[in-house]
Amino acid sequence: MKLENRTTPRAARRRAGSLLALALILAGSSEGSAETVQEPPRILPETVRARLAEVDAIAGTDPLLRALRNYHCYYVDPVAAPFRPSVMDETDFLYGTPVLDDVYYLGYLNLAVYAIRTSEGLVLVDGGGTAAQGQKILDWMASAGFAPSDLRWIILTHEHADHIAGAQVLRAATGARIAVSAAMLRDGQMPDGLGTPDLVVKERQELQAGTSQLVLLPTPGHTPGTLSLFAPVHAEGQAHMAAFWGGKGMRPSPENLRTMLASLDAFRAEAERLGADVPLNTHGWGDATISRLVDSILAPGLPNRFVLSPARNAANLEMLRLCTEAYLDKVVAEQDAGAPPRES
Repeated sequence: MKLENRTTPRAARRRAGSLLALALILAGSSEGSAETVQEPPRILPETVRARLAEVDAIAGTDPLLRALRNYHCYYVDPVAAPFRPSVMDETDFLYGTPVLDDVYYLGYLNLAVYAIRTSEGLVLVDGGGTAAQGQKILDWMASAGFAPSDLRWIILTHEHADHIAGAQVLRAATGARIAVSAAMLRDGQMPDGLGTPDLVVKERQELQAGTSQLVLLPTPGHTPGTLSLFAPVHAEGQAHMAAFWGGKGMRPSPENLRTMLASLDAFRAEAERLGADVPLNTHGWGDATISRLVDSILAPGLPNRFVLSPARNAANLEMLRLCTEAYLDKVVAEQDAGAPPRES
């Protein structure tokens, strides 16, 4: 197993040369692959406006917190974050970029798998959205000096196909074990013909991967089988704790949103207990993941952009809670007013 993975100058030039294309995408109209909100605006209830005001006060003028504010409140206030690539976008010039010393971004403008290097091998967060994306992960492993047997675990954050469809290719080629939330299973089987998992998580559970102790935490809400995780990582040689919120999308159902809020309370308590300071997620289109990765290529000497201060971490989780509460208030108010239900 290769213990270091450095971006070559040629690869860095290729990625930097792709920034103009990204700028054109971001600056362009909402045509093409970008998803935009087409529904007519609805008047926000007073309670929703009050929660948004709280979020705005927390974010202040901090550029990262403003981006996180727009991302978390996208379902309540979509105009603030209009650019969203299609789920299966495959713009891959950032593919393989190190996020931290031992975490790699295997993804695109919208969707990503993260590879965490441990002392015994790789742990993947999700398995890719297609069989071809699963094969691309195998190709990256080979180019980075990892053998197939170096892939030890695949942790599936939830049951949507864009997060799991590549796992079958990966499992067949590497023998990697798969961990899922118990609520993902139907008759003991994973969706999409993935078969029987190797680890079924029913409640908070620790997973030892070499010298790294990961924490797996069921957090239903986005889907019944959503699974969040925490993993020890390193940035510039210093120890940190990464926190992966397993499912970002909010479903326009009061029951689902209340379930998500309860899960968020559990996630937040665990994050505080572990001192988590590197929030990551597999849909990075709106939380400045892309711009931070670009920064790491163009200005590699600056401090790592993914490690947040305690104050920023607290602000991030509080904004996520307030935005979820705001969306719950909005959905309930619309139902009470007899508005047609939103699609989930």
